[in-house]
Formats: sequence, structure tokens, C-alpha cells
Amino acid sequence: MDIKKSLIELGFQKNEASIYLALLELGITQAGPLVRKTKLHRMLVYNALERFVDDGFASVVRKKNIQLFQTTDPHIIIDKIQKKQELAQDVIQHLRKLQQAQTQAVTVRTLIGQEGFVTNMKDIVESASRQKDHTMRIIGGARDTEFYEVIGDWYDDYKVMIEKYGVRKLLVAPAAHSAGFKKYFAKERGTVLRTISGGLNTPLYTRITEEMVSFEMYKPEILVIQIRNSTIARNYLDSFELLWKASR
Repeated sequence: MDIKKSLIELGFQKNEASIYLALLELGITQAGPLVRKTKLHRMLVYNALERFVDDGFASVVRKKNIQLFQTTDPHIIIDKIQKKQELAQDVIQHLRKLQQAQTQAVTVRTLIGQEGFVTNMKDIVESASRQKDHTMRIIGGARDTEFYEVIGDWYDDYKVMIEKYGVRKLLVAPAAHSAGFKKYFAKERGTVLRTISGGLNTPLYTRITEEMVSFEMYKPEILVIQIRNSTIARNYLDSFELLWKASR
């Protein structure tokens, strides 16, 4: 393991990483031995030591008016990262509130072919993972056989991605088109399938989260239309709930 490189990735400057490792090896020491060991300018060493003390990576002891430095428990690196993560979570919440307070634009994206289909699936799963309930709601209109033909060999990767992001799925589909869903979909972890006897016989397959909606058409070619707008998504969620209550 390249420990110096790892320290740099954790936020240390290149010189700081060298000085910190030298301080660990020397134990309690004055600045002079650190200068000789690292071959860095004295000012760089003193600046780094001052930063270490301020941030809690090192402590200073005075003995006969001589400053001695030693590292604290290296676990403080994890403590610092955890505090930054907590701060980042708070900042993100405030930023999202500011974002939601603005008039939302409508972003429309068209995706074509197998590659476009896979891109959309990744986008909608990531979107669902950002919701509190981690749920993707799906209205199935196209035949189940068409969906499984399109997803093909990528189906196993799709299931792995769903589990990785902790996303659950609710699907309402026409009873006449549900044999494949009962065979595959209903056996996946965190899924609920309901069927409806009439209606929904459309060429579309609709996926809905709180922030986006996607429409998939499989024939005559794979075509996906994404719409990113929470107001539009909310309307489709309401429609889904009506169908969900009417299904069994």
C-alpha cells in the first residue's frame, strides 16, 4: 500500500504527508530532525506542524522551553472525514431547498437503442435511490415479453444495480401481459406486482420517481423519452396511485 499516496487522497498536501509520516516514525521530536529526515525547507515543516496541531493531528509539548511534537491517534483522520460528511449532508439539504424554491425547468431527453435503454434504467434507479422511500413506480402497458427481450443479457446486471442502490419497485400491469412479470419480476427482492383487468394496453412502459418520468417504447425500435421535472413527475405519481388502488 502506498501510504503517502493514500494520505494525499485523504486531504493531505504532498509535503504534509511526508512530514506526517516522518513524525509518526520519529515519535516525540523537535522540528529539526523532521527537517533533516524529510529534506524539506524549515518553514514548510513548521507550517505543516502548526496545521497538524490546529487540526488535532499532532500535539505539542514544551520541555525546558523546547517545543516537542508528537502525533495523536491516527483515527482522528476518520473522525475528520465523518464530520465533513455530516457537514456535507447538511449543506446538501439546504442547497436542495434553495434549488426547489426556484422555478423548475423541464428537461427532456431522447434515448435510442439498447444503449439508450440501459442509460435510462441507470438514471431512473439512481433517481429512485435519492427518494426517502427508495421506490420506483412503474406502469406497464407494453407486453412483458417485449421488456424482457429488450433487457436481454443485461437483466442480471440490472438486478445487481437495483440491490446496490436499495431500490424497491411497484409495478401495475395489464393482467393479460403479466405472465413474464409473475415469472421474473415478482421474484426479485423488494418488488410488488399488481394487475388490472382492463386498460393500459399501450405500447409504453412508464417509470416514475419524484423528480423524473421515463417512457419506453420497444417497437418498431427502442425509444426512451425522459422528462425531468418534479411537478410533472408528481402528476404521474398521482395517476399511478389511482391505478394502484384499482389493481389487485
